Amino acid sequence: KFQFICSHMKQIRSYFKVYSKQLLAPLALGCGGAAALKLPGFLGTEGAKKAAQNSRDELWNPSWVETDGEKTIAKRIAAAKDSKLKLYTSWFCPFAQRAWIAVEEKDLDYSYVEINPYEVDERLPGGYTKKQLPLEVKKALYPDFIASSPRGLVPSVADSNGDKVWESLHVVQYIDERFDHPPYFLPRNDPVKRAHVRIWSDFVTEKMQKNFYVLLMDQDPAAQAKAKETFFQECRTFAKAMSKDGPYFLGKEISMVDIALFPFWQRFLWVGGHYRGLEMPKDADFQRLQRWWEATSERPAFKATLVCQD
Repeated sequence: KFQFICSHMKQIRSYFKVYSKQLLAPLALGCGGAAALKLPGFLGTEGAKKAAQNSRDELWNPSWVETDGEKTIAKRIAAAKDSKLKLYTSWFCPFAQRAWIAVEEKDLDYSYVEINPYEVDERLPGGYTKKQLPLEVKKALYPDFIASSPRGLVPSVADSNGDKVWESLHVVQYIDERFDHPPYFLPRNDPVKRAHVRIWSDFVTEKMQKNFYVLLMDQDPAAQAKAKETFFQECRTFAKAMSKDGPYFLGKEISMVDIALFPFWQRFLWVGGHYRGLEMPKDADFQRLQRWWEATSERPAFKATLVCQD
């Protein structure tokens, strides 16, 4: 599902130009405002099909095989009526996956609310399109979601106590403090270490993932080579900041840094390899990152968010 949808992007350059907060879904070039609600085949039209999320959906491609992520989604949707915490998310969004990992790590009783910010076209893989819904249309389709995320971006959470929080790392921190039990994403009683966790979580977003996107956006081979080298340099800078004890960033215990990086490292490997033939170097810094990847990938809460790669 993951790579199949990606492989049907017609123009990867324009795809990433319009991309701001999503990575692995078809991106939008705009649609016809509130009138889109009346378009044939549009999500929200009577009798319209929804974009495929699992094998029971009509638009699911027969070649796709459900993995842990799809099973987690089904489980959490089934528990929706009894859950006090709602997670508004999109399976294809790496930023949303951060929040998803956080609630799984805390072993919370939450409901998974899938938000598809795009029009649905059943002629395309899984029904996913590049036609993003304007905010006013999202308000009509997902009023509770917009109440918890004013800009209409995933992820967000809504607690039964009235709390509403949006933006991925803010949601992770809220989950950590609202549900004050292990595992802790920010170390307790250590203000310097907490600050460092925030610094390196931001580094993932501002340095590693942004340089990776440059590599994917630019169509000039020479510029791609330069962007790849810059990306590798940022990865090495990050690796040198990691605990030598491992396997996680701080050592034996996970933190928000691990949650911040995992969804993007997954895409560095899957999408980078698929579109750019990206292969990670084998030096000591990348061996440390590989050790981290292997450990996080086998951690149940992280693994629970991995959807079908095909």
